[in-house]
Amino acid sequence: MDAHLDTSHVRKVKRYGNATINDFLDNVDDLTKAIKDIEAPEIARVRAKVKMALAAAKSAVSDGAAQVRGQARMLTRTTDNYVHENPWQVVGVAALVGIAVGMLLTRRSD
Repeated sequence: MDAHLDTSHVRKVKRYGNATINDFLDNVDDLTKAIKDIEAPEIARVRAKVKMALAAAKSAVSDGAAQVRGQARMLTRTTDNYVHENPWQVVGVAALVGIAVGMLLTRRSD
């Protein structure tokens, strides 16, 4: 149940982060569109740089999300393989963690 809560929280944070980044990128895009009619050479140069940076940022966000998903899949596979190959070690570690947490909780309540 805790794992479900953790993944749910991670998903919420991820959605919030993605929404914030996408909002920012959309605002920058809107800004470049709003100044498209200004013909000053300095503005045109800055607008071109912003458009290139915006395209790079959108690409990086997309690539970063794909990379994180790939790493998560690899970590999941590695963990699953380890648990299947070493079930008693995993049970032992889980028991030790449980004992340690229990000891910490009993010390705090004293």
